[in-house]
Amino acid sequence: MSLLTPAYKRAWRARPLSMLLATWFGVGHIPGGPGTYAAILATPALVWLSMHVGLGWRLLGLSVLSALSCVWCDRAEHAMGEEDSRRIVLDEVVGVAWAVVWWDQLGWMAALLGLVLFRIFDMWKPWPISWVDARLSGGTGIMVDDVIAGWIAAIILVGLGCVLPLF
Repeated sequence: MSLLTPAYKRAWRARPLSMLLATWFGVGHIPGGPGTYAAILATPALVWLSMHVGLGWRLLGLSVLSALSCVWCDRAEHAMGEEDSRRIVLDEVVGVAWAVVWWDQLGWMAALLGLVLFRIFDMWKPWPISWVDARLSGGTGIMVDDVIAGWIAAIILVGLGCVLPLF
């Protein structure tokens, strides 16, 4: 669907906040790999948050953001009339955040590795990600598989951080 079609303009008029957030401020419209672009663009903010916001607050904020994102993605999906549209990239932002949320003073090496691990699991979709992806729909379906990919990436990243001095 072209960005300028009447149906797409109607989606933006019907749900402007949901469309803005679900497309991560328009990043979802960039051709190529919009999910990867959104995750990359979110990473500097995640590094900053790890240095200035305590773990408890980050976990609380990310939990609330995850829940709200289910609603925003669901509304954007319905407004666009496209099931799990590639333009909806908020799930990638939340997923990469879950991958790196556990690190205080997140360094760039750990942030980059968390981003790469998250994207690998998000695109590969091994079990249980594939199982969830096949069974859930709407905003919850859009979000949950990426949250699980972020959790798996986090487990590996924390494990690596225990044995490697790079972090």
